[in-house]
Amino acid sequence: MSIPKEPEQVMKLRGGSVLGKKTILKSDHFPGCQNKRLSPHIDGAPNYRQADSLHVHGVAIPTIDGIRNVLKHIGAQKIDGKGAQVLWINLREEPVVYINGRPFVLRDVERPFSNLEYTGINRARVEQMEARLKEDILMEAARYGNKILVTDELPDGQMVDQWEPVSSDSVKTPLEVYEELQVEGYLVDYERVPITDEKSPKELDFDILVHKISQADINTEIIFNCQMGRGRTTTGMVIATLVYLNRIGSSGIPITNSIGKVSESSANVTDNLPNSEEAIPRGEYAVIRSLIRVLEGGVEGKRQVDNVIDKCASMQNLREAIATYRNSILRQPDEMKREAALSFFVEYLERYYFLICFAVYIYSEKSALHSRTLGNNSFADWMRARPELYSIIRRLLRRDPMGALGYASLKPSLMKIAESADGRPCEMGVVAALRNGEVLGSQTVLKSDHCPGCQNPNLPERVEGAPNFREVPGFPVYGVANPTINGIRSVIQRIGSSKDGCPVFWHNMREEPVIYINGKPFVLREVERPYKNMLEYTGIERERVERMEARLKEDILREAEHYGGAIMVIHETNDGQIFDAWEHVSADSIQTPLEVFKSLVADGFPIEYARVPITDGKAPKSSDFDTLAMNIASASKDTAFVFNCQMGRGRTTTGTVIACLLKLRIDYGRPIKVLLDSMIQEDEDGGTSSGEETGGTVAALTSSMEKPKTEKEQGRIFGINDILLLWKITRLFDNGVECREALDAIIDRCSALQNIRQAVLQYRKMFNQQHVEPRERRVALNRGAEYLERYFRLIAFAAYLGSEAFDGFCGQGESRMTFKDWLHQQPEVQAMKWSIRLRPGRFFTIPEELRAAQESQHGDAVMEAIVKARNGSVLGKGSILKMYFFPGQRTSSHIQIHGARHVYKVDGYPVYSMATPTISGAKEMLAYLGAKPKVEGSATQKVILTDLREEAVVYINGTPFVLRELNKPVDTLKHVGITGPVVEHMEARLKEDILSEVGHSGGRMLLHREEYIPALDQSSVLGYWENIFADDVKTPAEVYASLKDDGYNIVYRRIPLTREREALASDVDAIQYCIDDSAGCYLFVSHTGFGGVAYAMSIICVRLGAEANFASKMPQSFVGPNRMFSPQEDLPSRMSDEEALRMGDYRDILSLTRVLMYGPKSKADVDLVIERCAGAGHLRDDILYYSRELEKFPDVDDEHRAYILDMGIKALRRYFFLITFRSYLYCTSAAEVKFTSWMDSRPELGHLCNNLRIDK
Repeated sequence: MSIPKEPEQVMKLRGGSVLGKKTILKSDHFPGCQNKRLSPHIDGAPNYRQADSLHVHGVAIPTIDGIRNVLKHIGAQKIDGKGAQVLWINLREEPVVYINGRPFVLRDVERPFSNLEYTGINRARVEQMEARLKEDILMEAARYGNKILVTDELPDGQMVDQWEPVSSDSVKTPLEVYEELQVEGYLVDYERVPITDEKSPKELDFDILVHKISQADINTEIIFNCQMGRGRTTTGMVIATLVYLNRIGSSGIPITNSIGKVSESSANVTDNLPNSEEAIPRGEYAVIRSLIRVLEGGVEGKRQVDNVIDKCASMQNLREAIATYRNSILRQPDEMKREAALSFFVEYLERYYFLICFAVYIYSEKSALHSRTLGNNSFADWMRARPELYSIIRRLLRRDPMGALGYASLKPSLMKIAESADGRPCEMGVVAALRNGEVLGSQTVLKSDHCPGCQNPNLPERVEGAPNFREVPGFPVYGVANPTINGIRSVIQRIGSSKDGCPVFWHNMREEPVIYINGKPFVLREVERPYKNMLEYTGIERERVERMEARLKEDILREAEHYGGAIMVIHETNDGQIFDAWEHVSADSIQTPLEVFKSLVADGFPIEYARVPITDGKAPKSSDFDTLAMNIASASKDTAFVFNCQMGRGRTTTGTVIACLLKLRIDYGRPIKVLLDSMIQEDEDGGTSSGEETGGTVAALTSSMEKPKTEKEQGRIFGINDILLLWKITRLFDNGVECREALDAIIDRCSALQNIRQAVLQYRKMFNQQHVEPRERRVALNRGAEYLERYFRLIAFAAYLGSEAFDGFCGQGESRMTFKDWLHQQPEVQAMKWSIRLRPGRFFTIPEELRAAQESQHGDAVMEAIVKARNGSVLGKGSILKMYFFPGQRTSSHIQIHGARHVYKVDGYPVYSMATPTISGAKEMLAYLGAKPKVEGSATQKVILTDLREEAVVYINGTPFVLRELNKPVDTLKHVGITGPVVEHMEARLKEDILSEVGHSGGRMLLHREEYIPALDQSSVLGYWENIFADDVKTPAEVYASLKDDGYNIVYRRIPLTREREALASDVDAIQYCIDDSAGCYLFVSHTGFGGVAYAMSIICVRLGAEANFASKMPQSFVGPNRMFSPQEDLPSRMSDEEALRMGDYRDILSLTRVLMYGPKSKADVDLVIERCAGAGHLRDDILYYSRELEKFPDVDDEHRAYILDMGIKALRRYFFLITFRSYLYCTSAAEVKFTSWMDSRPELGHLCNNLRIDK
């Protein structure tokens, strides 16, 4: 074939497995890649250098001759059996190939200067990609006269395409290059540890490097390379040097946790003042300061990392690089360049952060350096055991990268340094700047926990030194703000627990470090955030927060010694101003909370103390619920329970609610009953509340509170039950209604300072006030979402307590399952929880039907009253049963089955779909498929019938009905994420509710149907009465079981799968293992027979297509209308972007096809299947629709835009999984390994999948 004139056409025609669509081969070397300050200069090996005369080296990717030159320079040639042993570690993640001795890298033609990212890929798979890339090059060159088109970079950054002659010997993978050098006699061992460009190594990468380096002899020369030899290479050198120094015993981290001396001189104080530019090159960012406070040995770890960074800094100094990007962000006028600089700043600062963690790990886990097997005492496990370290990164860096810059200007009061007569500084800013303790470090202050106004005046009781003390009526449960030491004693006396009295179990819910100074509590804060708790330690365990407080005590004593027996603290005035003061201290006057309670025990008080750290303003984690449950279940019956946080409001109230629920369950058993003297009413907008964060005071909100005023301008008031999510979770459980009633009664009992339900509504109201500033509305939305999640978790916990899972913990049965384990068995609950986090706005927006004055749309007031009086566990208050069929429903054009709308058959496959049928429709459809014997004993065809619906369905008199809400009769009540057994159990309970109602109403029941009214040109939902016998009510499972009994040859499964559901590998497995060799055909039932059902059909078709015995029967070619092209034929040289996207050529999908074995072939197979399933929904068209719709919504805060983006990415994920599934079937057998396990073993696929975008 002659060489085409247009290089662009060559790239368009590329169809290799790796060198495929939109890819180029770019030369790794370009003008200016050599740092001229480095020496020695080694030909073909840019940027070679050695780390401070140690056995650690770095280099850019060399040519083949360059590798030889480096090895000769080090002396790695075997001469007389001797020579330096070299361990060469290639850190590149992107596929590289050598052509005529020069390195070339695979790039996206639209982003030639950016590396491809395959985060998580391992050595074997990246080398497999390179081997396939080599095959692609040789195959393509064979078509173009043994030449391959490559791209070089000119000095001005321009790209130039040129033809490079190749032969089978001149194209080599990096692995082949080093294997040949070993044959030549060079003493080099080659390793590949793929790391994403410009990112921190992953924890597993650290572990692999430690393992490889520790396996080598101590005198082995270690060489790292990436592309430029800068970022990843320098990081590798730092890691190797840290390991080397620890191996030889010169780590620099002393065994004692000495923090060094406080500077005696005030001459250099300005260098250390808050926000001083001088602190930036030292790496003293807020995220780093927070890390070294919480991490034991953190100060020394940072010191050692800084020392090693300086040893390896000839090409790049990590701290200086971070500071350079910071300066660029502050000075760069171009927004795009500023965004790019901010991205690099975040990634580099995270790299610095992880290096400090690693330095502390490598010192504290020395056995990792001597372990012969990978995985013992691993860094990954060490980090996982400290979730607070990830929380710091998330909160202080990822969520607020601009805040991480630390660019606030100096306050005028801090500019002048003054000293008091006794020689101590007068200003807190100066003292804070000079602090260098492990916990009480630079920029930290100690703030008094008690401030004027912290006592709520509406509480009936006052206890000195214990603000906001209150008792929960009817329970031995108490709440209080953080008390003084005398306040603790007063609380114990008030409860009636003398030294011989009832035992007290005290729960401290604070996550932030607290210390008692002269009997008063003080909390650690940042000087820049004195009013805010440190929220970044989410996940910290009791032991580590208590060790942190013990180290804080040591810091205070050490600093007080320097300042003549005094420590500077800050207090808050009535009007919220901060002032500082000196507290005189001694060794006995400083105590940690643990020491305070130990001393009370020593004094003979019958008190037990527990620390359950919970982040301020957040819901407790499932493990926190379990901790409280174990504590309360194990306590004696006469124990009093006290809870405290800082103000005694948010976390304390939640703790008291949990304790009361537990006491109710433990003392009275199942089912959890509503307290007799408590009345529950639906909450509505208009009440007031306060989050822990707001610091406001509120009146008690009890069940006897006055009804709020009607919001006439918005018609009917928005109530807590208008949040559909709460309706769903309540009806999900057998005992959901009763448990939630009991919970609400207890919430009202515990609402002296805060009513959790009312907090949700208060923030919802603020969010919907359009005149409020956008920032305040966002804050209201976030806080409202936090309280909604808290209430949601409490409902789930109440349902857990009401189940048999808790029986064994309170001596009432055998079952012993923790709340955490119980939740893991409820994926639908997890899905609901994530829906709050991902798109909270949907739960807080006022529904359209509440915006206008509400008139009865449901006709008969008697009917409406009946609906509102319903009290079933599923068919509860406000619920209706709506006939499934509705006006305008899609019908079939080919297969006409009476009673089964929209039947569709996939061309070439025995795969069908249909909308929810009547019972007679189901029979007719199954007969059409041959599942019913025509005569007694005749042969039938087995039909695998899979029901994909997530919503509860029930058959009444042969017709399907679905559960709806009276106020939202058309909205589908899907439980996204629900499992088959759970939805079937819901349907069984729904049937029980129906039979109960029919029994109470004399054999008839109120049902609803949707009708079209021509005069109004709209549909309306109308109620009607129907006579019902018990035998006429059936669940779908019962319907198909009875059909099977009638002789229909079917296998029925319920596998909930809809478009709203997040695509998961486990769903693919659930569908693919429906395959049955004896099956004649596969029938899928969904709500409408169109949309999400096409995904399940595609999975089956892909699996059937992969079966050898079926493939032979398949027609060999199928071309859809204007869709499918072969790579070489009829392909226009310039395909429009629209057409490329229509064909599914999204950047992330093309990236997927390169990394997968048989990637392009897998995509082609899937595209063929999608075309064949198009009558039930076209997946690629769905993705294109959402991507185009997205362009119409420029406002990123728009709730509808968030919905479109969410649905679009879910559609793209389904496409991603289908292609990946096809590749899996090419690589292995479904009988050998599950798709889920196959995916889990390829983290690069998970990374790609979790970062999909539909706008590229």
